[in-house]
Order: sequence, then C-alpha cells, then structure tokens
Amino acid sequence: MIKRLAFVAGFGIGFVVGSASGRKSYESLRESALNTWNDPKVQSKVSEGTDWVKSEVPVVGEKLAESAQKAAETVGAKASDGAAAVKDKAQEGAATVKDKAAQGSQTAQQKAQEVKDKAQEKSSKDSGAELPEPATTEDEVDMEPAHPAPDAKDMKN
Repeated sequence: MIKRLAFVAGFGIGFVVGSASGRKSYESLRESALNTWNDPKVQSKVSEGTDWVKSEVPVVGEKLAESAQKAAETVGAKASDGAAAVKDKAQEGAATVKDKAAQGSQTAQQKAQEVKDKAQEKSSKDSGAELPEPATTEDEVDMEPAHPAPDAKDMKN
C-alpha cells in the first residue's frame, strides 16, 4: 500500500513540475511553426504546389484511364486465348473418345461374329444326330406325379 501511495505522489509531483516546463516548450514550438507557415515565401511555395497538382490531375487521370483500358484489353485477350485453348482440347478429347468408341464397336462386332460362327459350327455338327420322336399317346407319357398327393393324416394340425 505504501508503494502505491509513493507512486501516486511521485506521479502527481512529476506531472505538475513537468507540465509547467513542458508548456513553455510547447508554446515556443507552436509559435515557431505558425510563424514559419505564415511566412510569405512558404505561402507562395504552397500556392505553386497547389496549382501544379491541380494542373496535373487531369493528365494523371487520363493516364490511369489508358492503363485501365490496356489492362482490360489484355485480360480480354488472355481470356479469349484460354477459351480457344480449352475448345481445342475439348475437340481433341472428343475425337479421341469417338475413335475409342469406334474401335470398341468394331471389336464387339468381331466378337459377336465369332460367337455366331461358333454357334453355327456347333449347330451344323449337332444336326447329324437324330432326335427322339416325341411321345404321342398317354401311355407313352409318364404321368406319375413327382410327389404323392397329401392324404388326411398329412392334413391334421
């Protein structure tokens, strides 16, 4: 607690003493700055600088507008070039896919023809074998059921 009290007292004394001497320095610095600003030579240079800036603003604005226009043209050209490159790549890809599809279709047709030829060969080999005559009467047909019909004892719960 004593340390805090000593700190506050020292701060207060330093503020009072410092502000008195600091105020004098501040006032002299302020008066010197005002005298320099109000000097006719300084004011004439400020006026010249202001007039120059006012005369150069339109020129700078035109240069900025030209630069912006060039940048827009460059971006447009680059975008157009990029779009053309993408279009070319897409056409190349489509042609490749079309070629691959045609090759796949041709291969499938060849395989189908091979299967058809093998089936015809097998059919011609098997045509020499005699098939049995179909049954024409009930006696010749096996009419026995695969499973016997359920009887009364099978029906009980």
